[in-house]
Amino acid sequence: MYRAFKRVLSFDTTSKSEIRNITAELNQCIADSGLESGTLLVYSLHTTMGLIVQETSEPFLCEDFTDFLTNLVESDGMQYKHRCALHPSGACTEDRFNAPSHVRQLLTNQSIVLDVQGGALSLGRWQDVAFLELDGPRQGRQIYVKVWPDEIPFAANGSGNGVGTITVPRSLAGSGTED
Repeated sequence: MYRAFKRVLSFDTTSKSEIRNITAELNQCIADSGLESGTLLVYSLHTTMGLIVQETSEPFLCEDFTDFLTNLVESDGMQYKHRCALHPSGACTEDRFNAPSHVRQLLTNQSIVLDVQGGALSLGRWQDVAFLELDGPRQGRQIYVKVWPDEIPFAANGSGNGVGTITVPRSLAGSGTED
């Protein structure tokens, strides 16, 4: 029986705001899973780091994204009610006043679901998958990756040989074409 492939990717960031293309790492997860056709979920495990599908190979466009978010959201953390030191976990040893990073992350994606065909992501010509660091630099930023097949084996309810499959129709899984 096929089980979903799961992995946590870890990255160190070097700037307050940065966009890093992770398409190659995600395709490597697909290759390691041995899956030819299915679905990939990628999920940021941080509330100040988002995910995007965009044309990240063009550096000036990436600067435009970070400039837009910086100009849109007030950068003075003292203007917000959020204080890391007030977090009920008690985990904060210093107050980062990083509410702007949390607000900016709300404008991006926490997770992305993509189609897998031919053992790779189904992306348009100019599309990449990237993470968007909004509160760096940070060590060990984590992204959760899960890959599962289009056909999902399951135990049947007492009929036949006890095993069946569910096939996700391609029309529901996406075509992978660029809009």
